[in-house]
Amino acid sequence: MADIKGLIRDGLSKDKRVLSLKAKFIREVGARALALEESLSSLQALDLSQNDIGDEGVRAIADSPVFSNLRTLNLASNRIGDAGARYLAESKCLKNLKVLQLVVNDITDDGEKALRTSKNLLNLTSVKFSV
Repeated sequence: MADIKGLIRDGLSKDKRVLSLKAKFIREVGARALALEESLSSLQALDLSQNDIGDEGVRAIADSPVFSNLRTLNLASNRIGDAGARYLAESKCLKNLKVLQLVVNDITDDGEKALRTSKNLLNLTSVKFSV
């Protein structure tokens, strides 16, 4: 994985509200590093598609107060299963999330149900599981 700060610098919009790290293959370790980056606290949109972060990478994102202002989160193609879906559903830090992309992952009906019935993601208006 390349230097996470360099990836952030290259992928961050000028107003610091949008970060695109699509296909940078940051994996779980990169997701954990992002979750500790307090400079990202004003982010409203985060694209982590095609990064192979898995369930534990999702847990790091879901548990991070850094992402409490996120409105849009793209986690497509990341080897996320039902455990990752549950981490998102149980997140107290992603309460402002409105749009969640989870296409091309390994989430079953159980994971979908956890997200659709979440008591924490009450602002969620769009969740995509398939193309």
